[in-house]
Amino acid sequence: MLGQFAFSNFKSFKKEAFLDFMAESIKDNEQSVIVDSMDGERFLPVVVMYGPNGGGKSTVLEALGYLRLFLIQTIVVSKMNEEDIGVDSVRRFASAGFKDKYHKFDPKCEKIPICFDILFRSQGVQYKYELSILHNEIIKENLYMQIVGTKDVKIVFERSEEECVLGEELEGISVDKVKKTMPLLAHIAMNYDIDATDRAVKWFLSMHIIDFNKPKKETKIILPKTKEKQEQLFKMMQEMDIPIVGFRVEKDMDGNIVDLYTKHRIDDGRTSEIPFEEESAGTRKLFGCLAEIIECLDRGTLVLADELDAKLHPKLLRYIIELFTNPGINRHGAQLLLTSHDMTTMVPDVYRRDEIWFCARNSENASKLYSLISFKKEKGQPPRNDEVYGKQYLEGRYGADPYIRRILDWEDTYEFETAKGERTEKEPAETGTENGEKA
Repeated sequence: MLGQFAFSNFKSFKKEAFLDFMAESIKDNEQSVIVDSMDGERFLPVVVMYGPNGGGKSTVLEALGYLRLFLIQTIVVSKMNEEDIGVDSVRRFASAGFKDKYHKFDPKCEKIPICFDILFRSQGVQYKYELSILHNEIIKENLYMQIVGTKDVKIVFERSEEECVLGEELEGISVDKVKKTMPLLAHIAMNYDIDATDRAVKWFLSMHIIDFNKPKKETKIILPKTKEKQEQLFKMMQEMDIPIVGFRVEKDMDGNIVDLYTKHRIDDGRTSEIPFEEESAGTRKLFGCLAEIIECLDRGTLVLADELDAKLHPKLLRYIIELFTNPGINRHGAQLLLTSHDMTTMVPDVYRRDEIWFCARNSENASKLYSLISFKKEKGQPPRNDEVYGKQYLEGRYGADPYIRRILDWEDTYEFETAKGERTEKEPAETGTENGEKA
Protein backbone atom coordinates (compact mmCIF):
# COMPACT_ATOMS: atom_id res chain seq x y z
CA MET A 1 0.00 0.00 0.00
CA LEU A 2 1.11 3.53 -0.74
CA GLY A 3 1.44 5.64 2.38
CA GLN A 4 3.06 8.91 1.36
CA PHE A 5 4.77 10.33 -1.71
CA ALA A 6 6.77 13.54 -2.00
CA PHE A 7 8.78 15.04 -4.84
CA SER A 8 10.34 18.35 -5.82
CA ASN A 9 11.86 20.15 -8.83
CA PHE A 10 9.83 18.03 -11.24
CA LYS A 11 8.21 19.82 -14.21
CA SER A 12 5.65 22.34 -12.91
CA PHE A 13 6.51 21.57 -9.26
CA LYS A 14 9.39 23.61 -7.94
CA LYS A 15 9.02 23.11 -4.19
CA GLU A 16 8.14 19.84 -2.52
CA ALA A 17 4.74 18.37 -3.27
CA PHE A 18 3.34 15.97 -0.70
CA LEU A 19 0.60 13.39 -1.30
CA ASP A 20 -0.78 11.43 1.65
CA PHE A 21 -2.70 8.15 1.50
CA MET A 22 -2.73 7.83 5.29
CA ALA A 23 -6.24 8.47 6.57
CA GLU A 24 -6.92 11.46 8.78
CA SER A 25 -8.82 11.10 12.06
CA ILE A 26 -12.18 12.09 10.64
CA LYS A 27 -15.48 10.21 10.61
CA ASP A 28 -16.21 10.54 6.87
CA ASN A 29 -16.99 7.14 5.29
CA GLU A 30 -14.97 5.30 7.90
CA GLN A 31 -16.06 1.91 6.55
CA SER A 32 -14.12 2.51 3.32
CA VAL A 33 -10.74 3.01 5.01
CA ILE A 34 -8.17 0.23 4.58
CA VAL A 35 -6.91 -0.94 7.98
CA ASP A 36 -3.66 -2.91 8.20
CA SER A 37 -4.43 -5.69 10.67
CA MET A 38 -0.75 -5.89 11.69
CA ASP A 39 -0.69 -2.50 13.42
CA GLY A 40 -4.07 -0.83 12.84
CA GLU A 41 -2.65 1.88 10.54
CA ARG A 42 -5.36 3.34 8.31
CA PHE A 43 -4.93 3.99 4.59
CA LEU A 44 -7.12 5.64 1.97
CA PRO A 45 -8.40 3.46 -0.88
CA VAL A 46 -8.78 6.44 -3.22
CA VAL A 47 -7.25 9.87 -3.77
CA VAL A 48 -8.64 12.15 -6.48
CA MET A 49 -7.00 15.35 -7.75
CA TYR A 50 -8.94 18.31 -9.14
CA GLY A 51 -7.68 21.54 -10.63
CA PRO A 52 -7.45 23.65 -13.79
CA ASN A 53 -5.96 22.36 -17.01
CA GLY A 54 -2.21 22.79 -16.81
CA GLY A 55 -2.36 22.99 -13.02
CA GLY A 56 -0.15 19.94 -12.44
CA LYS A 57 -2.58 17.08 -11.71
CA SER A 58 -1.14 14.78 -14.36
CA THR A 59 2.37 15.74 -13.28
CA VAL A 60 1.79 14.17 -9.86
CA LEU A 61 0.98 10.87 -11.57
CA GLU A 62 3.88 11.33 -13.96
CA ALA A 63 6.30 11.91 -11.07
CA LEU A 64 5.33 8.61 -9.46
CA GLY A 65 5.46 6.85 -12.83
CA TYR A 66 8.85 8.44 -13.56
CA LEU A 67 10.27 7.16 -10.27
CA ARG A 68 8.89 3.70 -11.00
CA LEU A 69 10.33 3.56 -14.53
CA PHE A 70 13.69 5.00 -13.50
CA LEU A 71 13.96 2.18 -10.98
CA ILE A 72 12.67 -0.77 -13.01
CA GLN A 73 13.72 0.05 -16.57
CA THR A 74 17.18 -1.45 -16.08
CA ILE A 75 15.62 -4.63 -14.70
CA VAL A 76 13.26 -4.88 -17.67
CA VAL A 77 16.04 -4.24 -20.17
CA SER A 78 18.21 -6.91 -18.57
CA LYS A 79 15.47 -9.48 -19.18
CA MET A 80 15.08 -8.59 -22.86
CA ASN A 81 16.61 -10.82 -25.48
CA GLU A 82 18.75 -8.49 -27.55
CA GLU A 83 18.94 -11.01 -30.40
CA ASP A 84 15.15 -11.06 -30.71
CA ILE A 85 14.39 -7.35 -30.53
CA GLY A 86 17.74 -5.79 -31.45
CA VAL A 87 20.36 -3.86 -29.51
CA ASP A 88 19.05 -0.50 -30.76
CA SER A 89 15.57 -1.25 -29.41
CA VAL A 90 17.03 -2.07 -26.00
CA ARG A 91 18.98 1.17 -25.95
CA ARG A 92 15.92 3.21 -26.96
CA PHE A 93 13.89 1.62 -24.18
CA ALA A 94 16.64 2.24 -21.64
CA SER A 95 16.76 5.96 -22.41
CA ALA A 96 13.04 6.48 -23.08
CA GLY A 97 11.33 9.12 -21.01
CA PHE A 98 14.40 10.23 -19.08
CA LYS A 99 14.95 13.69 -20.42
CA ASP A 100 15.69 16.20 -17.68
CA LYS A 101 12.32 17.14 -16.19
CA TYR A 102 13.41 19.74 -13.68
CA HIS A 103 11.31 22.89 -13.14
CA LYS A 104 12.02 24.92 -16.30
CA PHE A 105 10.50 28.23 -15.13
CA ASP A 106 13.47 28.90 -12.82
CA PRO A 107 16.95 28.61 -14.44
CA LYS A 108 18.46 27.76 -11.05
CA CYS A 109 16.53 24.50 -10.97
CA GLU A 110 18.70 23.04 -13.73
CA LYS A 111 21.49 22.65 -11.18
CA ILE A 112 19.26 21.26 -8.43
CA PRO A 113 18.48 17.53 -8.10
CA ILE A 114 15.03 16.13 -8.80
CA CYS A 115 14.05 14.49 -5.51
CA PHE A 116 11.62 11.68 -4.69
CA ASP A 117 10.61 10.34 -1.29
CA ILE A 118 8.11 7.50 -0.93
CA LEU A 119 6.68 5.50 1.96
CA PHE A 120 4.92 2.22 1.16
CA ARG A 121 4.14 -1.23 2.51
CA SER A 122 4.77 -4.55 0.85
CA GLN A 123 4.20 -8.02 2.35
CA GLY A 124 4.24 -6.89 5.98
CA VAL A 125 7.20 -4.52 5.63
CA GLN A 126 7.13 -0.72 5.51
CA TYR A 127 9.71 0.89 3.23
CA LYS A 128 11.00 4.42 2.87
CA TYR A 129 12.83 4.99 -0.40
CA GLU A 130 14.61 8.24 -1.26
CA LEU A 131 16.11 9.10 -4.64
CA SER A 132 17.75 12.31 -5.86
CA ILE A 133 18.95 12.58 -9.46
CA LEU A 134 20.74 15.35 -11.34
CA HIS A 135 20.96 15.04 -15.12
CA ASN A 136 20.13 11.33 -14.80
CA GLU A 137 22.96 10.68 -12.34
CA ILE A 138 22.10 9.56 -8.82
CA ILE A 139 23.12 12.04 -6.14
CA LYS A 140 21.44 10.26 -3.24
CA GLU A 141 19.63 6.95 -2.82
CA ASN A 142 18.49 5.55 0.52
CA LEU A 143 16.30 2.61 1.51
CA TYR A 144 14.96 1.94 5.00
CA MET A 145 12.70 -0.86 6.18
CA GLN A 146 10.54 -1.56 9.20
CA ILE A 147 8.59 -4.72 10.02
CA VAL A 148 4.99 -3.53 10.39
CA GLY A 149 3.99 -3.56 14.04
CA THR A 150 7.52 -2.96 15.34
CA LYS A 151 9.39 0.26 16.13
CA ASP A 152 12.80 -0.77 14.82
CA VAL A 153 13.71 1.02 11.57
CA LYS A 154 16.63 -0.61 9.74
CA ILE A 155 18.99 0.83 7.18
CA VAL A 156 19.00 -1.31 4.06
CA PHE A 157 21.43 1.06 2.37
CA GLU A 158 22.41 4.73 2.30
CA ARG A 159 24.12 5.92 -0.85
CA SER A 160 25.67 9.30 -1.65
CA GLU A 161 28.25 10.54 -4.13
CA GLU A 162 30.97 9.99 -1.54
CA GLU A 163 30.08 6.62 0.01
CA CYS A 164 27.63 3.76 0.27
CA VAL A 165 26.64 2.30 3.64
CA LEU A 166 25.04 -1.16 3.64
CA GLY A 167 22.82 -2.53 6.39
CA GLU A 168 22.96 -6.04 7.78
CA GLU A 169 20.48 -7.25 5.14
CA LEU A 170 23.12 -6.63 2.44
CA GLU A 171 26.24 -8.00 4.12
CA GLY A 172 28.78 -9.30 1.62
CA ILE A 173 27.33 -7.52 -1.42
CA SER A 174 29.70 -5.71 -3.77
CA VAL A 175 28.56 -2.24 -4.86
CA ASP A 176 31.90 -0.69 -5.85
CA LYS A 177 31.26 -0.80 -9.60
CA VAL A 178 27.63 0.37 -9.64
CA LYS A 179 27.35 3.25 -12.09
CA LYS A 180 25.92 6.63 -11.08
CA THR A 181 23.07 6.12 -13.53
CA MET A 182 22.12 2.76 -12.01
CA PRO A 183 19.76 2.65 -9.00
CA LEU A 184 21.37 0.50 -6.33
CA LEU A 185 17.98 -1.03 -5.56
CA ALA A 186 17.71 -2.21 -9.17
CA HIS A 187 21.30 -3.52 -9.17
CA ILE A 188 20.66 -5.63 -6.09
CA ALA A 189 17.35 -6.95 -7.42
CA MET A 190 19.01 -8.04 -10.69
CA ASN A 191 22.07 -9.68 -9.22
CA TYR A 192 21.09 -11.01 -5.81
CA ASP A 193 18.22 -12.91 -4.21
CA ILE A 194 17.44 -10.84 -1.12
CA ASP A 195 13.92 -10.67 0.29
CA ALA A 196 14.30 -7.16 1.73
CA THR A 197 14.97 -5.57 -1.66
CA ASP A 198 12.91 -7.97 -3.76
CA ARG A 199 9.73 -7.03 -1.87
CA ALA A 200 10.37 -3.34 -2.51
CA VAL A 201 11.01 -3.82 -6.23
CA LYS A 202 7.96 -6.05 -6.64
CA TRP A 203 5.80 -3.28 -5.18
CA PHE A 204 6.95 -0.86 -7.89
CA LEU A 205 6.50 -3.53 -10.56
CA SER A 206 2.93 -4.25 -9.43
CA MET A 207 1.79 -0.65 -9.98
CA HIS A 208 -0.67 -0.20 -12.89
CA ILE A 209 -0.67 3.02 -14.94
CA ILE A 210 -3.79 3.84 -16.97
CA ASP A 211 -3.14 6.99 -19.00
CA PHE A 212 -6.02 8.20 -21.18
CA ASN A 213 -4.07 11.29 -22.22
CA LYS A 214 -2.55 8.99 -24.85
CA PRO A 215 -4.98 8.41 -27.77
CA LYS A 216 -3.64 4.88 -28.37
CA LYS A 217 -4.79 3.88 -24.90
CA GLU A 218 -8.44 4.27 -25.89
CA THR A 219 -8.00 1.81 -28.75
CA LYS A 220 -6.44 -0.79 -26.49
CA ILE A 221 -8.58 -3.81 -25.62
CA ILE A 222 -7.71 -5.83 -22.54
CA LEU A 223 -9.67 -9.01 -21.90
CA PRO A 224 -9.06 -11.32 -18.93
CA LYS A 225 -7.57 -14.68 -19.86
CA THR A 226 -9.67 -16.86 -17.57
CA LYS A 227 -13.36 -17.52 -18.06
CA GLU A 228 -14.00 -16.59 -14.42
CA LYS A 229 -12.46 -13.14 -14.83
CA GLN A 230 -14.26 -12.59 -18.13
CA GLU A 231 -17.57 -13.34 -16.43
CA GLN A 232 -16.63 -10.89 -13.68
CA LEU A 233 -15.91 -8.18 -16.27
CA PHE A 234 -19.23 -8.63 -18.07
CA LYS A 235 -21.08 -8.78 -14.76
CA MET A 236 -19.61 -5.38 -13.90
CA MET A 237 -20.70 -4.00 -17.25
CA GLN A 238 -24.24 -5.24 -16.73
CA GLU A 239 -24.25 -3.61 -13.27
CA MET A 240 -23.40 -0.39 -15.13
CA ASP A 241 -26.46 -0.96 -17.37
CA ILE A 242 -24.25 -1.93 -20.33
CA PRO A 243 -25.94 -5.11 -21.72
CA ILE A 244 -22.76 -6.75 -23.05
CA VAL A 245 -22.65 -10.41 -22.08
CA GLY A 246 -19.69 -11.67 -24.10
CA PHE A 247 -17.48 -11.27 -27.12
CA ARG A 248 -16.32 -13.16 -30.18
CA VAL A 249 -12.89 -12.95 -31.78
CA GLU A 250 -12.23 -13.56 -35.48
CA LYS A 251 -8.72 -14.66 -36.44
CA ASP A 252 -6.98 -15.23 -39.75
CA MET A 253 -5.15 -18.37 -40.86
CA ASP A 254 -2.02 -17.30 -38.96
CA GLY A 255 -3.89 -16.76 -35.71
CA ASN A 256 -3.84 -12.96 -35.90
CA ILE A 257 -6.92 -11.14 -34.62
CA VAL A 258 -8.92 -9.74 -37.52
CA ASP A 259 -12.02 -8.47 -35.75
CA LEU A 260 -13.78 -8.40 -32.40
CA TYR A 261 -17.53 -8.50 -31.83
CA THR A 262 -19.43 -7.76 -28.64
CA LYS A 263 -22.51 -9.76 -27.71
CA HIS A 264 -25.53 -7.80 -26.44
CA ARG A 265 -28.55 -9.23 -24.64
CA ILE A 266 -31.83 -7.96 -26.09
CA ASP A 267 -34.95 -7.41 -23.96
CA ASP A 268 -36.69 -10.46 -25.42
CA GLY A 269 -33.80 -12.67 -24.30
CA ARG A 270 -32.01 -12.88 -27.66
CA THR A 271 -28.31 -12.12 -28.13
CA SER A 272 -27.05 -9.90 -30.94
CA GLU A 273 -23.52 -9.04 -32.09
CA ILE A 274 -22.01 -5.76 -33.26
CA PRO A 275 -18.42 -4.92 -34.30
CA PHE A 276 -16.38 -3.56 -31.40
CA GLU A 277 -15.58 -0.33 -33.26
CA GLU A 278 -19.28 0.52 -33.29
CA GLU A 279 -19.42 0.61 -29.50
CA SER A 280 -19.47 4.03 -27.84
CA ALA A 281 -16.19 5.66 -26.86
CA GLY A 282 -17.07 5.16 -23.20
CA THR A 283 -17.71 1.45 -23.64
CA ARG A 284 -14.47 1.01 -25.59
CA LYS A 285 -12.69 2.82 -22.79
CA LEU A 286 -14.08 0.37 -20.24
CA PHE A 287 -12.60 -2.49 -22.27
CA GLY A 288 -9.26 -0.72 -21.94
CA CYS A 289 -9.27 -0.39 -18.15
CA LEU A 290 -11.75 -2.70 -16.39
CA ALA A 291 -9.63 -5.84 -16.79
CA GLU A 292 -6.64 -4.03 -15.28
CA ILE A 293 -8.76 -2.73 -12.42
CA ILE A 294 -10.08 -6.25 -11.71
CA GLU A 295 -6.50 -7.54 -11.57
CA CYS A 296 -5.45 -4.77 -9.19
CA LEU A 297 -8.42 -5.46 -6.90
CA ASP A 298 -7.47 -9.13 -6.83
CA ARG A 299 -3.83 -8.42 -6.04
CA GLY A 300 -4.30 -5.38 -3.80
CA THR A 301 -2.09 -3.09 -5.89
CA LEU A 302 -1.99 0.59 -6.81
CA VAL A 303 -3.67 2.05 -9.92
CA LEU A 304 -2.69 5.43 -11.39
CA ALA A 305 -5.43 6.69 -13.72
CA ASP A 306 -5.15 9.97 -15.62
CA GLU A 307 -8.32 11.41 -17.17
CA LEU A 308 -10.33 8.41 -16.02
CA ASP A 309 -13.58 10.43 -16.20
CA ALA A 310 -13.11 11.42 -19.86
CA LYS A 311 -15.88 9.91 -22.05
CA LEU A 312 -17.38 8.09 -19.06
CA HIS A 313 -20.85 8.81 -17.73
CA PRO A 314 -20.60 10.05 -14.12
CA LYS A 315 -22.46 6.94 -12.94
CA LEU A 316 -19.81 4.73 -14.55
CA LEU A 317 -17.03 6.76 -12.95
CA ARG A 318 -18.75 6.48 -9.58
CA TYR A 319 -19.11 2.73 -10.03
CA ILE A 320 -15.35 2.37 -10.63
CA ILE A 321 -14.52 4.53 -7.60
CA GLU A 322 -16.80 2.45 -5.41
CA LEU A 323 -15.01 -0.73 -6.46
CA PHE A 324 -12.15 0.60 -4.33
CA THR A 325 -14.14 2.20 -1.51
CA ASN A 326 -16.39 -0.82 -0.98
CA PRO A 327 -14.56 -3.12 1.49
CA GLY A 328 -16.71 -6.05 0.37
CA ILE A 329 -15.18 -5.76 -3.11
CA ASN A 330 -11.77 -4.31 -2.27
CA ARG A 331 -10.72 -7.08 0.10
CA HIS A 332 -6.96 -6.90 -0.54
CA GLY A 333 -6.19 -3.21 -0.03
CA ALA A 334 -6.06 -1.98 -3.65
CA GLN A 335 -5.71 1.79 -4.09
CA LEU A 336 -6.68 4.23 -6.84
CA LEU A 337 -4.99 7.57 -7.56
CA LEU A 338 -6.82 9.51 -10.26
CA THR A 339 -7.27 12.93 -11.81
CA SER A 340 -10.75 14.25 -12.54
CA HIS A 341 -12.86 17.21 -13.64
CA ASP A 342 -16.17 15.53 -12.78
CA MET A 343 -18.17 17.57 -10.30
CA THR A 344 -20.98 15.06 -9.77
CA THR A 345 -18.67 12.73 -7.85
CA MET A 346 -17.15 15.50 -5.72
CA VAL A 347 -19.64 14.81 -2.95
CA PRO A 348 -19.33 13.54 0.65
CA ASP A 349 -20.95 10.17 -0.02
CA VAL A 350 -18.33 9.34 -2.69
CA TYR A 351 -15.13 10.84 -1.23
CA ARG A 352 -13.83 11.57 2.23
CA ARG A 353 -12.43 15.07 2.69
CA ASP A 354 -8.88 13.68 2.94
CA GLU A 355 -9.39 11.88 -0.40
CA ILE A 356 -10.03 15.12 -2.33
CA TRP A 357 -6.91 17.01 -3.39
CA PHE A 358 -6.39 20.18 -5.42
CA CYS A 359 -3.61 21.16 -7.76
CA ALA A 360 -3.02 24.56 -9.39
CA ARG A 361 -0.25 26.97 -10.32
CA ASN A 362 0.65 30.18 -8.53
CA SER A 363 1.82 33.49 -10.01
CA GLU A 364 5.35 32.10 -10.41
CA ASN A 365 4.05 29.27 -12.62
CA ALA A 366 4.82 26.71 -9.93
CA SER A 367 2.25 24.09 -8.97
CA LYS A 368 0.89 23.54 -5.46
CA LEU A 369 -0.76 20.36 -4.16
CA TYR A 370 -2.99 20.26 -1.08
CA SER A 371 -5.95 18.34 0.30
CA LEU A 372 -9.46 19.54 1.05
CA ILE A 373 -9.15 18.57 4.71
CA SER A 374 -5.97 20.64 5.10
CA PHE A 375 -7.54 23.75 3.58
CA LYS A 376 -8.47 26.36 6.20
CA LYS A 377 -11.52 28.53 5.79
CA GLU A 378 -12.79 31.31 8.00
CA LYS A 379 -11.62 31.12 11.63
CA GLY A 380 -9.11 28.45 10.62
CA GLN A 381 -11.72 25.73 10.27
CA PRO A 382 -11.52 22.98 7.61
CA PRO A 383 -14.45 22.45 5.21
CA ARG A 384 -17.31 20.52 6.78
CA ASN A 385 -18.31 17.08 5.56
CA ASP A 386 -21.79 18.31 4.62
CA GLU A 387 -20.68 21.04 2.22
CA VAL A 388 -21.39 21.09 -1.51
CA TYR A 389 -17.75 20.61 -2.49
CA GLY A 390 -18.26 21.03 -6.22
CA LYS A 391 -20.06 24.37 -5.87
CA GLN A 392 -17.44 25.71 -3.46
CA TYR A 393 -14.67 24.53 -5.79
CA LEU A 394 -16.15 26.23 -8.87
CA GLU A 395 -16.52 29.44 -6.86
CA GLY A 396 -12.78 29.34 -6.13
CA ARG A 397 -13.28 28.87 -2.40
CA TYR A 398 -10.73 26.07 -2.23
CA GLY A 399 -8.06 28.00 -4.11
CA ALA A 400 -7.99 25.94 -7.32
CA ASP A 401 -10.79 27.45 -9.40
CA PRO A 402 -10.59 25.86 -12.88
CA TYR A 403 -12.00 28.93 -14.62
CA ILE A 404 -10.64 31.91 -12.68
CA ARG A 405 -6.97 32.24 -11.82
CA ARG A 406 -7.37 32.25 -8.06
CA ILE A 407 -4.71 30.20 -6.32
CA LEU A 408 -3.92 29.98 -2.64
CA ASP A 409 -0.16 30.51 -2.58
CA TRP A 410 0.80 28.44 0.44
CA GLU A 411 4.43 28.20 1.36
CA ASP A 412 5.97 24.94 2.53
CA THR A 413 2.85 23.42 4.07
CA TYR A 414 4.16 19.95 4.78
CA GLU A 415 7.27 18.20 5.94
CA PHE A 416 7.35 14.63 4.72
CA GLU A 417 9.23 12.94 7.55
CA THR A 418 10.52 14.07 10.92
CA ALA A 419 12.71 10.99 11.19
CA LYS A 420 13.43 7.85 9.22
CA GLY A 421 10.27 5.79 8.90
CA GLU A 422 8.18 8.05 11.14
CA ARG A 423 5.03 9.72 9.94
CA THR A 424 4.98 13.50 10.10
CA GLU A 425 2.32 15.68 11.64
CA LYS A 426 0.95 18.02 8.98
CA GLU A 427 0.32 21.66 9.81
CA PRO A 428 -0.64 24.36 7.27
CA ALA A 429 1.80 27.22 7.27
CA GLU A 430 -0.79 29.80 6.30
CA THR A 431 -4.51 30.14 6.69
CA GLY A 432 -6.76 30.66 3.71
CA THR A 433 -9.89 32.77 3.78
CA GLU A 434 -13.19 31.55 2.42
CA ASN A 435 -12.57 33.13 -0.98
CA GLY A 436 -9.25 31.31 -1.41
CA GLU A 437 -6.90 34.27 -0.72
CA LYS A 438 -4.08 34.38 1.79
CA ALA A 439 -4.96 35.74 5.20
